[in-house]
Amino acid sequence: MLGGRLAAGYASLPEHERLAAVTAVQDTFAAAGELTPDRLFAADLDPGRLADALRRPVHDLADRSQSLYEELLRLCCAHAVEQLTAHPAFAARAAVEQTRRTGALLREREAALSSGVPGPARSPEGLAFEQRYAGFVARTHSRLELFGVTLGGRRRAEWPLDTAYLSLAVSGETRFTPHGEGPGVPDGSPTPVKVEQALSDRRRLLLRGPAGSGKSTLMQWLALNAARQTFGPELAHWNTCVPFVLRLRSFNTPDGLPLPEDFLSASGVPLRAPQGWAEELLAAGRALVLVDGVDEVPPRLRARTEQWLRSLLTAFPQARYVVTTRPSAVPEDWLASQGFTAHTLLPMEREDIRAFVRHWHDAARQECAPDGERELLDRYEASLSQAVTTRRDLGRLATNPLMCALLCALHRDRHMHLPRARKELYDAALDMLLVRRDTEREISSVEGAVLSREEQTALLQRLAYWMIRNGQVEAARDEVAAMLDEWLTVMPQVRRQGDAEQVFAHLLIRSGLLREPVPGYVDFVHRTFQDHLGAKAAVEARDFGVLVRNAHDDQWDDVVRMAVGHARVDERGRLLRQLLRRADKVRRHRHRLVLLAAASLEHAPELDPVVRREVEARAAELMPPRTPEEAAELAKVGELVLELLPGPEGLDAETAGAVVRTAALVGGPAALAVIARFREDTRFRVTYQLSFGWRFFDAQEYADAVLAGASLAESFLHVVSPAQVRALDRLPHIERFHLKGNLGVPEAIVRSDRVRRLFFNDDDALEDLSPLSRMARLELLGLDGCPRVRDLSSLAGLPIERLHLHHLSSGLSLAPIGRLTNLRMLSLDYGPRGIRSVADIPTDRALTGLGLSPRAAHIRLDGLGRWPRLDWLTVSGAAQSEQLARLEEVPDIGMLQILNDDRLDPRTLARHRQLAELSLYACELTAQLDALKDLPELRRLSLSRCSGTIDLTPLAGQEHLTIHISPGTDLRGADLLPPERLKLLPS
Repeated sequence: MLGGRLAAGYASLPEHERLAAVTAVQDTFAAAGELTPDRLFAADLDPGRLADALRRPVHDLADRSQSLYEELLRLCCAHAVEQLTAHPAFAARAAVEQTRRTGALLREREAALSSGVPGPARSPEGLAFEQRYAGFVARTHSRLELFGVTLGGRRRAEWPLDTAYLSLAVSGETRFTPHGEGPGVPDGSPTPVKVEQALSDRRRLLLRGPAGSGKSTLMQWLALNAARQTFGPELAHWNTCVPFVLRLRSFNTPDGLPLPEDFLSASGVPLRAPQGWAEELLAAGRALVLVDGVDEVPPRLRARTEQWLRSLLTAFPQARYVVTTRPSAVPEDWLASQGFTAHTLLPMEREDIRAFVRHWHDAARQECAPDGERELLDRYEASLSQAVTTRRDLGRLATNPLMCALLCALHRDRHMHLPRARKELYDAALDMLLVRRDTEREISSVEGAVLSREEQTALLQRLAYWMIRNGQVEAARDEVAAMLDEWLTVMPQVRRQGDAEQVFAHLLIRSGLLREPVPGYVDFVHRTFQDHLGAKAAVEARDFGVLVRNAHDDQWDDVVRMAVGHARVDERGRLLRQLLRRADKVRRHRHRLVLLAAASLEHAPELDPVVRREVEARAAELMPPRTPEEAAELAKVGELVLELLPGPEGLDAETAGAVVRTAALVGGPAALAVIARFREDTRFRVTYQLSFGWRFFDAQEYADAVLAGASLAESFLHVVSPAQVRALDRLPHIERFHLKGNLGVPEAIVRSDRVRRLFFNDDDALEDLSPLSRMARLELLGLDGCPRVRDLSSLAGLPIERLHLHHLSSGLSLAPIGRLTNLRMLSLDYGPRGIRSVADIPTDRALTGLGLSPRAAHIRLDGLGRWPRLDWLTVSGAAQSEQLARLEEVPDIGMLQILNDDRLDPRTLARHRQLAELSLYACELTAQLDALKDLPELRRLSLSRCSGTIDLTPLAGQEHLTIHISPGTDLRGADLLPPERLKLLPS
């Protein structure tokens, strides 16, 4: 089997590279040791999880060899699981393990339910219903419609969600640090994180993402794992939750939104819960409320939706809430005052795209029967994996799961020939869905009607446009049938074949574009197809006025852009000019409408040059971008914006950084040239963006064109992929590295005599730190999310001054840090073995900084006085905060952070007379801020995600004080401070 895979999918790969990949797999299994039943159970008998556990960094493989290594590793893990589970003794061992796990889960649930008088959820009837409900949710959400795996047949293109799901990245949350460097990630700047990590320590999350970015699939995955109690270690505490999936599209009626007792019926669950069951789960904090699609609520009803959510949060504050929306539907700080953390689903990067292509073709291989077709799929996968990384036009299209699935399906259907533009891609997909599959499979007249592509398209266009005009994403089946009956009056050739019900059945079953999510309702398989078809209908109806009047509404963004593509040359010109005229008349939408017109130019292959220049000139007026948010909006315009980006001369640091970010998000050779203009800029906001932009380009090209000539000054170089690791030899001058993911300890970094600061993030394969012992100039080391690190002894003798140990195994001993003779700052965000108080920390060095983040909140502050030169301190939780207030000897600190104190009295801080910077994160104040006026040295106050109303009036007269707040903070007295003293923290 492996030989066939090598010959079929990697025939063009040189033999020495194939052998290198095979050897790497052999080395991986050799390093892993014996695969015992316990190790298989730890991976839940899942070959994919086993591969993730065994995978090790292999830095000397080329990209295609790396892909072969990944594929062979997965196949070998699947074979190992199959062989080991077939052993006669395994069944008995599995039964014991199942009993153990079941018992553990039951004990967890009993502990969670042990308090209070038994209610409906804790009664035998309630527990039995919970099992029935969990089974229903698991069956309902266990399969995903994976576009294009099978098309045109009666059976939907569904596949087990475990196989089809791909974990995506979201915008990272800034670790809360004092001004300058502190205890968080390098530079205190947000870096992308996997969505599971973003969810792990949050009870309320707002997920933002454009159409096709995977929001609904993520909600389905959360519901499935909660129902099956199969969340991994990061979300293990979610395994006691009961999921409620509430799709807001179903509640766009005057009837209002559901109360807890109506959650099941409102979401189409045909089960009757015991009275009060859902309400008790919400009150006990065991409910996982998944609210999908705020953007699918008409704007006129969004205030009602917000009030409904606020009411739920007030009544049931302990439940977990995840809400999804398109970015433009609500502001990023929407519900921030209610404790929601906003994250944005990011465009897929190269590694994500390759992983998705693998997933899709794996599903397709298991779907098809003939060996010959499987060999073809191997070739298709290899070809497409290479194409999406070498063809820029495809790379720009493959930014989300829907577009990747479209590319996979069309690449297979068109035998490796793909369109280059987005409109061509949709047209080809419609052709594939509406005609070619049934024709090639000789399927016709199954429902009693034979409709041509034009006839199907005409009816689907009318339906799509009707739904868009009425702000609907699904429609009642009987209403659709009634409209079809009207439309067929002008299509007698179709009516002769059957009535409206038969035509509806044909469109639902054969077109591949409609589905019935719940009985009695119909929607398009994805909103993108609805917008594409509706735009064509609007153009054919010459409804350009309707398009322009609605262009400010985020629901019409894609419709307008696609309409520009569908329109004739003269119609395009009129439509774009009308958008600009409306921008002049409606000032509050001016920025949005001009950008929409500019973004539409890429859909206009032919256009009057005068109109094009007019749109470009108006877009130029919006230059330069000044914030990351403006950069993201401008990047949607595409390559056009690159010609308008100024700098670096004459730009302040924030604007210059936004220009670099805009170019990075656009991508391509021209963007690389723009970024290269800034490579000698040493300002932090610029160097951070130079580092951030690396992930969007070919690793070696970017290293040569940008990074080789950049000092990066005080910024870390962010390394997130094996390809970037392989390019590090080209960058011997870099002094600071931030490695994210399973990248190990790159030899290029160890060899360098320049590296002073090194941070490892989310490397669950990193175990051996011995290579670090060769780094004689290492001053800062960070280990964050590296659970396999068990021993710090290798650090002995290194000149480390700052040590950050976050999210590590609780068994990891701090004893070796006693031999770090230069240690000055220590940050802990885990529970070290044997450390009950500060006095137990095994160092006799005179620390100047100590950080105790939430996972170290149990450590008492006894012994803090042993460090009289302590200048920077972080404490977490009310207990540590109160201990600090009771210390007889007041530490002479200049920077203080307090995290997660829900009863903080600001009056207790007045004793810290030398305090220059105060940062409060996720705190609730029990008194006003008057006491801070008694701190003569205080220059900076940060208030991030603090709840309740905060009155700044007492601080208005402190002219030397600058206040930084997070978006959504409920403030009073803010109008008394000038703008230069009241600043917004990054969201």
